[in-house]
Amino acid sequence: MPSISGLHLSIVLLAYSASSLPADSCCNRLKSVSGDNVFFPGSSLYLESVSSYFFLEQRSSPACIVAPSTSEEVAKTVITLTHCGEIEVAIRSGGHSPNQYFSNTKGGITLDLRRLNSINVSETGSTVSVGTGALWGHVYDVLDPLNKTVVGARVYDVRIGGFLSGGGISFFSPQDGFGCDNVLNMQVVLANGTIVDANTTSHPQLFRALKGGQNNFGVVTRFDLEIKSRSRFWGGAIVSPGAADAAQLDALLKIEQTFVYYGSQQSFLSSNNLFYLTDPPDPNDIRALNRFTEVYGLWKKTTNKLAARAPNCTSALTYQSVPPPPGATKSKNSFPFTEASETHNLVLMLTSLYSPEESDYATIHEEAQVFINLVENIVEKSEGGTSWKYLYYAASWQDPLSGYGQEMITQLKAVASLYDPESFFQNVVKGGFKVQK
Repeated sequence: MPSISGLHLSIVLLAYSASSLPADSCCNRLKSVSGDNVFFPGSSLYLESVSSYFFLEQRSSPACIVAPSTSEEVAKTVITLTHCGEIEVAIRSGGHSPNQYFSNTKGGITLDLRRLNSINVSETGSTVSVGTGALWGHVYDVLDPLNKTVVGARVYDVRIGGFLSGGGISFFSPQDGFGCDNVLNMQVVLANGTIVDANTTSHPQLFRALKGGQNNFGVVTRFDLEIKSRSRFWGGAIVSPGAADAAQLDALLKIEQTFVYYGSQQSFLSSNNLFYLTDPPDPNDIRALNRFTEVYGLWKKTTNKLAARAPNCTSALTYQSVPPPPGATKSKNSFPFTEASETHNLVLMLTSLYSPEESDYATIHEEAQVFINLVENIVEKSEGGTSWKYLYYAASWQDPLSGYGQEMITQLKAVASLYDPESFFQNVVKGGFKVQK
């Protein structure tokens, strides 16, 4: 897979008290505790970890990398790190985020969880327990022969942890909600090294907070997921040239719709992704939705400006539905929606900007922020819009947690204070969106 510099953005139409050790000293302390699980610069395992990040801007150079393979090893690592003081720590499940330093550090210590990759189907066949570092594709490889699946990622090589703790949009989300809504239990390592199970009866506040609150409360090492029985799954993409964009906008269908510019080809195109759990419907029965011409026009104008400054860039604009909130029989997540009617007419807009040139990163950020600000102005003026932003897609300079609502923010802060009273995950684990900021 090619190396790219990229940025995702989304929108919808207590200080630590321990004295600090130098990073090298902390790495040596970790080495004495975790042995060969600690990698240092220059070693093959260190280089493999750094080079495996999908986005170039995430390939920074930590002082060392710790790669535990069990929850108990994660607990030992966390306890050791809490005694190192305010050394910058990053936690990585898959490292698929384009946000710099969200899952890697420069000169700090990175906790690489990819070895926590077990996949175990229960004897009853109703649940599957997956390590936070497992690939979604490997989960599907296990379940496909059983004609079963889970509400997981739409990309094979995305890993479990960041996807589910950030929400998780799946092919099945229009019917089954966010991926996190289909989690039955999470195994969590707290800042004091305690390992707990969070579910509807054990630590239920922590359970809810972790479904959309990401890395503010602990390290999730295992997810127990509800298995879905699927006999058939229809899907595919229809690609049209840029000349068809006007027609696409004129009938924005109940499907995922993406407009793309490829700088290497200097061409625009659009792609419609359609997925059905039953026989495909008659296309004539798919009703048209409202026009999104204004946002599309802003995107195309921004893309043309970006292409002039970064000729090899790729720019994409995607419209997709917002999953419904969990029903009465499921536990709640951290998002602000309580009724299906609240999300039924919402459309999530994602813009993705890429370039093979690291030197284009600043330009991408500049143009992206201008574009998002313009779109936010449209949302503020539109009837039925919302300030909610999908955390898993948000750029580092956005504030998705603010869209959860003040009541939920207050609850998240209370959970963080209860389970992490020394604010390790707020002040030492610096990447991600923090509830205490």
